[in-house]
Amino acid sequence: MIINKSKYFPFVLNFKKIFQTSTHTLTERKGFIIWMIDEIGNVSYGECSPLPGLSKETIDETERNLIDVQKKLVGSAIQLELSTLTALLSELNMFPSLQFGIEQALLGLLIQRDENFIRNFFGEPKTVIEVNAIIGLGSTESVLSRIEEKFVNGYRTFKLKVGKDNFEEDFLLINKIREKFGDKIKLRLDANGKWNIDDALENLKRLEQFKIEYIEEPCGHLSCLLKLSAFSPIPLAADESLHTIDDALKIINESKIDFIVLKPIIIGGIISSFHLIKEAEKKNKKVVVSSAFESAVGRSALTFLASFTHHNFAHGLDTAEYIEKDLCTIAFEAKYGKINFNSKDYPPQFNLSLS
Repeated sequence: MIINKSKYFPFVLNFKKIFQTSTHTLTERKGFIIWMIDEIGNVSYGECSPLPGLSKETIDETERNLIDVQKKLVGSAIQLELSTLTALLSELNMFPSLQFGIEQALLGLLIQRDENFIRNFFGEPKTVIEVNAIIGLGSTESVLSRIEEKFVNGYRTFKLKVGKDNFEEDFLLINKIREKFGDKIKLRLDANGKWNIDDALENLKRLEQFKIEYIEEPCGHLSCLLKLSAFSPIPLAADESLHTIDDALKIINESKIDFIVLKPIIIGGIISSFHLIKEAEKKNKKVVVSSAFESAVGRSALTFLASFTHHNFAHGLDTAEYIEKDLCTIAFEAKYGKINFNSKDYPPQFNLSLS
C-alpha cells in the first residue's frame, strides 16, 4: 500500500455544559482530523486531539509534529503487516495523541485492503461492549436524578466522580446511592488523585461497605498508588498516573492494582494499547478502555480496541452526550448501557464535511 495523499483539518467540539472533576474543568475539545487516501482510492480518517491537563503535548506542538509526519508518510509504501507498520511508526517520533490519529488512519486503510486483516493481526472481536455512565460532581439530588435517568435507560455500571473538599459529603452521597439503588447497580469511584495516601487509606476503609467495583486514582502519583495497592480493601484502578506505556507495564507486572483505565489518545496509540490489553490478560488484570472526550471519529477506534478485551467489565466510552454537536454521525452508539460492534463495519464511512 502507498500513501498517496494526507491532509489534516482542525476542529472544535463544544460541550453542552461544563464537565467538572475534582481537578479539571472541561468546556470544549480541540484537535485535528487526519485524512488519508491510498494509491487505489481508499479513504481513511484518524483523530488527533491532545487533552489539556493530561496530555504532555500542546495543540500547537501537535500540529507542528503532524505537519512533519505527513510529509514523511506521503509516498511511503506500507506492507499489510502489523509488525512492519509498528516499525515504521517507531521511526516517526510522534506525540501520543498524534500516534493515535496516524495509527487510526493507517489501520483503516489496511483493513479496507484486506478483509481478514482484523482477525489475522488482532483476533476475534466481541460484538457487545458494556459501557458505564459517567456521573460528574454535583448536588445529591442532581446525582441521584442522573443515575435514575440512566438506570431507566438500561445502564447498570456507574462511574461517580468523588474528591470533594469534605469527604463526608462524598460518603453521604454514596450511602444515599446504595440506599436508593442497592445492588442493582455497579458503582465505580474516581477521585482524580485528590487524597494523600493516609487519607486515601482511611477513606477506602470507610467505603468498603458499599461494594465498590473499583476506585480510580485515590491518590495523586503512581508511587502513591503502588504503595496503597498493598493495603487497599477496595480494588484500585490506575488512570491519570499512567503517563507512558512503561508506566502501564509497571502496573501490570509489578503491582497489585487490578484495573488499568486506558486512554489510548493520551498514553500512545492503538497498537501499543492492544498489546497492553494482551499483557494485562496474562496477569489476570483488566484493561478498561476510556474516552478522553474524543469526537465520533476517535471514539470509533476506542470501540474497536475495547472489542478485543476478554472480560465483561464496562468500558468508559459513553461520552457522546456531553458534546453539543459532533463532527459526524456516531458509528457505534452507546444504547441501553451497551455498544453493538460489527467488525465488518470498521472502519466506518464517516459523513464528514471537511474544508
